[in-house]
This record gives sequence, C-alpha cells and structure tokens, in this order.
Amino acid sequence: MGPVHKSIVGAALLSLAAAVPAAHAQSYAVKSLGPQTKALIAEVAKFGAGDPSRDPEGDLVKLAELRKRIEADHAFPEEELGNLESATGAGHFYARRYAKAVAHYEIAARHFEQAKAAPSELAGLYANMGTILSSLTRYDEAETYHRRALAIREKLEGKRGASVASSLFGIGYVYYRTGRIEESIPLLRESVEQQLEFLKPDNPLIVVRMTSLASVLSRSGREAEGLKVARHAEAIGRKNLGEKHPTYAIAVHNLGTALIENGNYSEAVPMMREALRIRVATIGETASGTALSLRNLSTALKKTGATAEAEELSRKAAEIFARSGETDTPQALATLYYELADFAALRGDWAAYDRFADDALAEVDKKLAESNFERARLHLQHAERQGERGKSTEALAAAERWVPVMQKALIPGHSDRIWAEMLLASLRQKSAPSPSATDWDMADKAIGQLSAKLANIAVSDRQLVREAETNRRSALIYFTTALAAGDQGRAFAALQLVNISDLAIGQQFASDTGASGREGEAARLRRNLLDLARRLSQAQGQHDIALQARQSDKVTTIAAEVTKLEGQVKAAEADLQARFPEFVLRYRPSPVTLAQFRSTLSKSDTLLAPVEGPRGTTVVSISKGGMSWHRADLGQSVRVLRRAVEDPSAGLGPFPFAEAEKLYRDLFPKGVKPGSHVLFHGGGALASLPLPLLLTRKYSGDLRRAPWLLHRASFQVVGNLALRNPLTLAAESKAGDMVIGIGGVDLPAASARRVAIAGLFRSGSPEAASINALPALPNAARELRAIADALPGENDLLLIGADAREEHLKSADLSKARIIAFATHGLVAGEVRDLWEPALLVGTSGPESGEDGLLGAHEIAQLKLSADWVILSACNTSSGDRRDGPVYSGLATAFAQAGAKALLLSHWQVRDDAAAMLSVETVRGAGRGLGRAEALRRAQLALLADRKISDSGHPAIWAPFIIVEN
Repeated sequence: MGPVHKSIVGAALLSLAAAVPAAHAQSYAVKSLGPQTKALIAEVAKFGAGDPSRDPEGDLVKLAELRKRIEADHAFPEEELGNLESATGAGHFYARRYAKAVAHYEIAARHFEQAKAAPSELAGLYANMGTILSSLTRYDEAETYHRRALAIREKLEGKRGASVASSLFGIGYVYYRTGRIEESIPLLRESVEQQLEFLKPDNPLIVVRMTSLASVLSRSGREAEGLKVARHAEAIGRKNLGEKHPTYAIAVHNLGTALIENGNYSEAVPMMREALRIRVATIGETASGTALSLRNLSTALKKTGATAEAEELSRKAAEIFARSGETDTPQALATLYYELADFAALRGDWAAYDRFADDALAEVDKKLAESNFERARLHLQHAERQGERGKSTEALAAAERWVPVMQKALIPGHSDRIWAEMLLASLRQKSAPSPSATDWDMADKAIGQLSAKLANIAVSDRQLVREAETNRRSALIYFTTALAAGDQGRAFAALQLVNISDLAIGQQFASDTGASGREGEAARLRRNLLDLARRLSQAQGQHDIALQARQSDKVTTIAAEVTKLEGQVKAAEADLQARFPEFVLRYRPSPVTLAQFRSTLSKSDTLLAPVEGPRGTTVVSISKGGMSWHRADLGQSVRVLRRAVEDPSAGLGPFPFAEAEKLYRDLFPKGVKPGSHVLFHGGGALASLPLPLLLTRKYSGDLRRAPWLLHRASFQVVGNLALRNPLTLAAESKAGDMVIGIGGVDLPAASARRVAIAGLFRSGSPEAASINALPALPNAARELRAIADALPGENDLLLIGADAREEHLKSADLSKARIIAFATHGLVAGEVRDLWEPALLVGTSGPESGEDGLLGAHEIAQLKLSADWVILSACNTSSGDRRDGPVYSGLATAFAQAGAKALLLSHWQVRDDAAAMLSVETVRGAGRGLGRAEALRRAQLALLADRKISDSGHPAIWAPFIIVEN
C-alpha cells in the first residue's frame, strides 16, 4: 500500500497576497518628516519590496532591531507602524508561527484603520488575515476577512480583476476546507480564469492557484478535469517562468503527483525527474521540497519495476526529512522508513527489514496518537509481512490490537478497513486448527464490502483506480485463505475480485467534465448519479465537521440533507439498474458463483486463471468436471518468450523452444487434449503472452513443424465472467451484416508532418519524430475491403485514406454495424509524447472539424455499439492504458464499455501482411459458422503453413492476435 501522496493544496493556497505593499499612496505629509524618520520608512519599505518567504527568520531579527529604533522615533507615522506590523506578521507566517502572525496582523489592521490608509492596502491586509486564519482552522473568521477584502476590491476593480480573483480564491479555499467542495469549485475556477486574464503571464501566482484548483478538482471526483488543469499549469509555468523557477518546480511536482495518484506511473516518472532536477537547482539538495520530489519519484519508479533506483531515492528523502524535521504529513518519515523496510524485504535482507521497520514504528508511535488510523495501518503492514515470514503469533497480536482502531476510524467500505479486517481474519484462521465460523463471518463481510464497492455504479472510476492495489491485496488474502481451507467457492469468488480490481484501472475513460453530445442515455444517467454521489460525499463531510465543532444546529440541518441525498442516490442507481442492466453489468462486473460458471462450460472448455501474488503464481483450472489449482513460477519463461517475439521489425532470432515447453508443463501439468477450448481470465504478466505459441513436448528444428499448442486448442480471453451465461451465449446478434472499416490513414508527408501533426494531440505539443517513426500500412485498404467482402451485407461503410477521419466515424450510426474494423496504429499512453491515454490513430480534416485525429479511450467508451466484434488490426492494441498497466485494460475495456461483444487484439507490433491475412481469414471463418476463437486458430494455422509469406513459421508473425470476449 505504500505512502499516500497528497497534492499540496494547502501549501499552494496558503501564500500571502502581499506582506507589505511594494508601493502605496501615503496619506500623511512626507515633507514634514525628518531625515531620520524618512530613512526608517525606507527601511520598512524594503521589506515590502522583498520576498518574505526567502529568509523569514533573518527578516524577523532585522525587524526586531528596526522596531527598537522606530519606537525611539516619536514622529513615526501610524500607517508605517501598520506596515512594520504587517512585515513582522509575514515573517512569522513564513516561519510557520501562525498564531503570532495573526497577532501582528491584527495590530497592523488597527494602525491602518486609524490612519485611514488606502483601501487597497487595507484589502491586502484583510486578505492576508483571512489566509493566516485559514491555516489556524479558524474558518469563520477567515471567511469574514476575505469577504471584507472582496468588498473593498470590488469597489476598486468591479466584479473582475486581479485582486478580486485573489479574494475569490481565498473564500473558495475556506469552503474547501470546511467540506463545501461543490460550492468552492465555481469560486476557484472563476478566480483562475480572472487571474489568467488580468495578471501578467510570468506572475507565479497563476501557476500556484492553477495547481491548487487541479488538486481540488481531483479530490472532488473530477480527476480528468483536474489532470487537464494540472497539465495546463505545467505548460504555463514552463513557458512563462522557465525551468529554473521554484514555482515551476511546484507545477511539475504536482502534475507528477496527480499522475501517481491516478496510477499513471510511466508518465509520472519523467515529470518527477524534472521536478527533482529543478528543485535541486533552485532550493538545494537538502531542502524538504526536494525530499518530497525524491519520495514521489521513488514511488513511481518502484511501480514501474526500477526498484534499485527507487530504494536509493527513498533513502535520500528519509535522510533529509530526519535531518530537517520538515515533512508534509506527521507520518511521512515513518512511511519512508517502512518503504525502505519493504525494499529490504524484496531483496530478502531481513536484518535490514527489521531495522527499518523498527525505525518506522518508533517514528509513527512518536508522531501519531494511538487512535490514528495512519498509525494503525503502518503497524498492520508490518503485521502482514510478519505473517508472510511465518511469525504468525506476533502478527496476530498486532492485528488484534490495531484492527479495532481501523474499524473505529473508517467506514465499513473504506479500502484500508476492508484490507485490515481481511488480514485479521486470515491470521486468526492460520492460528487455529480449522477456520471458525466467526472468522469466516468477518472475512465474508469484508469481502462483501469489497465486492459491493467494485460493483457500485455510483463509485467513480478514478476512486477505484486509486484503491486498486489495496483492493487487490484484500482479495488476494481472501483467495489464499480459501485455498488453504480447500474452499473452492470462496476461492473462485476471490480470484474474480482480483481481476475485477485489475481491470478497474482501465475503467477511467468516461469524461467527468460534462456531456460530450454523443453520450447515450445510460451514460447520461450514470453521470447524473455521480453528481449526486459527489453532493452526498460533500454533505457527509460537512456533517462530520459540524459534529467535531459541536454545532448542533448545523448538525441537524446537514443530517436532513444527507438523508435526502442518500435517497436520491439510491433512487438514481435503481433507475439505472432497472433501465440499463447490461450497461451496469459491463461497467461494474460482479463475481458469479462457481456452480453458475461451470454450467456455462462445455466438455471441451477449460478456464485457466493464473493469480499472481506476493509469493508467486497460483494457476487455477476449472472445467465441467471440477476445479483444481497448483503453484508455478512463470515469470522467467514469460520474459524470455516475450523478448523472442515482441519486436519482429528488429529481426527474428532463434526461438526459445525449451522455455516454451517448460511453460506449457507449468501451466498444464496434465496436458491439453486435442480439440480443447481454453478460456483465459486475468493473469498479470502471463496475459502479455499468447498461449498458442507454447510447445506440447520437447522439440528443436523447423518452426513450421513444431508441436505448437495451437494444433491442440483454441484460446480466448474472457474479461467479465458475469456476462458469460447461457442466455448471453445463445442470444442472436441485434446488428445486421454491416461492416464499418477505418484505416490507411492519410498522414502528411514526413517533411510537412511537424506542423500538421500538432493538431492530432489534445494535451500540448507532440514530439513529431515519434509519429514520423510509425511505419506506413500499405495493406490496410485491401484488408478492410477483404473483411467487408467476407460478409454478405450491402451497406458497408469503408473510411480509407483521406476519408479515414474521426469526424466521419463519429457521424456514422455505429449501432447498426456487426463488425467494426480498424486497420491503423494503436498507441499506448506514454508511447508518443503528450498522449495521455491509449488511442487509435485515425485522421481529421483539421482543427476546424473539432476533432484531433486520435480516437482516445474516453471517446471510445462513449460510443453506442452493438457489434458482434471489433477488430483492431493495429499495433499493440491489447496493451493497457499505459506501458506498465494491466493488459486488456485500455482500448479493450473502452470498447467493452461501449457495447462490443468481442474484440480481436494484438499483443505486439504486427507486420502489415500478417495482420491482413489473420483478420480477414478469421472473419471468413466466423462467417462460415465457426466460433471466433476457432476461426482465429485456423487463420493462424493457415498463416503458419503459408510459405509465400516470409518468416510466417515464426510465432512473432502468426501468434500476435487474441480474441477477447465481454
């Protein structure tokens, strides 16, 4: 579960508008003052022109000495006394002594008011008072001061202006901190819009406020909009502040943090590297801000497999935090110590693990109360690791102590509470001769909460993304506990939850910024449901705040609003379930029972479901006759085989026959009978490899004569077991025979691409060279025409070459198509610079069309389809939403959400001639009545035997495609 990384909303918002005005209209007669007084006034003014955040402690020493000299000057003006107090307040603010800052600002206000200072100065002082009071959580007083400042500024500027924008943001922040998030967002948006209009482009405050807005949007459930704003802030900072400016480092850091929070680790790595580089250059290697960037970069690197570098960065961050004592959260250092312990455990260095774990627990015990769930969580992470090491007694004692803390602090559906309860139930069962009914009851209730959350259509997609790792760990604990008890039914339910949690990472493509104009009724109802759920969450937060503040009148009013909204959410969810049950089932799959699933299998069917856990892989097999499982070490074989096939363009080397035969024995210890049909579910790393390329016996020799598993069995991936039932399987297609094909995209010549391609990207200036490197697809048009000819329909729509435009595709009635085929490039997020989601490269007539030439996953998810299948005869279309994401979770999930029943996808870059033959022959076979998987198998056999196609005997050429259903 690792550290929780928060965007720096508080730090970004808590910046003073101006400690002392750099220049102001003086309301006293300067000429009448003596030279000594004038000199003192000039000294005060220097603090107003300076940066109070640079050296607050040094400033306070200088101000104390200056104060003594001013007190001896009996002619010193009242207004300048206010400036002195204001500068002193600013020093204490940036030294984080907020109570002292308030005291000095209150004195400054009295001086300004008595001196009848300029309204702009008074407004600035009130705004700073509001900011400091917010930091002290005195929000009612803070709002009062911000509104005083706003009233003055609106008289000076009208309803719009740079200072008005600042006050709007201050009020919005108060709303945010008091749980009134939905009320805060319009104010924050309006403030940013005005600041973009009225402030100079190089004003750092623009970037600071935009990153804060991005964070609030993400926390309100508007993650897509939040990421968009964060990207915009980074782009503005890069252009107007430059890469050496510390505020630009904040923008880059916050964008990287947002990407981490959304699971986009590959994208986050370069962002966090850039943030770290700038912070080292601007604030130094030992600053606490540098430690934050070190920590977050470490997290992203660990998620992408670069554990050695990640460990070193975590070590450096921990040293900085330990030395400075400055952390963004009280548990930050303890969490870093435990990260180091976890790295040691991955290496098997248990002495180092114990040392760092002891440091982590001592630190968190020192910083947090025993009732704090963050403290409990760290102790439970250690308990889980101790249980894995066989120290069950010690682990159980810790779980018995700390799980009740989690239960008291967190609601039943919270992902951390579910994990904690699952851990306790598992440890209790390990310590007993046989599982007790009480322990099973706790485990069943916890897994029931997880199952309900994963199936809840009112839970946002991005929330499931953020919680995916914790949810998966909970399901894995239940899975291993059930297997140890020999409970097949519970184990089967758990393995489905493991895979549902993995696939949830791909369910983040529906726009959260409003209707696209093309969304269906089901999507509209779901968007309205999410709006209600956000309002309910806000009301519940306000209720908690009112309870803590003992505001009984507010508690009663808000409780009534909570009850009302709960009813509206339930009604909206029931309406969606009743009107669009298949939409809900596609979007939020639920586990089916073992008996239900086995009833859908034929005698030739076998479900193969590898479950990857911290101790290796468990391979589960289910057939009509029963369920079995065994442990296997698959990683090395998968890596070797994948390297042998994944880049045909780099040349085809010798095929690793021994690894292919070993992996076959590891997966199928009892072998595979001829005529078998294998359903593949989940699988982690194994899902990146098509199983037909395994060998059923030891072999070396001619590739075409090898005993490929392809000869014995057909294969397909099944993503949603809930949709595999007799009624669904027997249902006739609602679509006719129409084929819609798009491909052979007419890209501009290489010399002209740099300008033209800029219109193809939605998030900034792309790296044109990465598009230029994409190979041409000369057979795409022929392939699409052949697919259309394979079916008897007369109303086919082929968008080829110059006609292959996104706007043409979206204007077509896709619901009438039985087959939708793309013969183009599939792009993985991160593969092309500034591409933030998986997409299909299509075309566009230009920016005036309103389209960008990339059919992104979020757009695909909103299409209305009823196609029997979608053919993605493109490169790398089985990949996830990013390079390090689970396979089948990107384009596949998006098309499934849009209504496609099955997809033909590729595991790696496909040679154009091979793609054409495989897709066309598969369609023809299906047209003759073959099942999709069998049709693909025969197409692969035909390609394998075709000596006219070069290297067709190599699996890199004939094996890339896979059938994915539901």
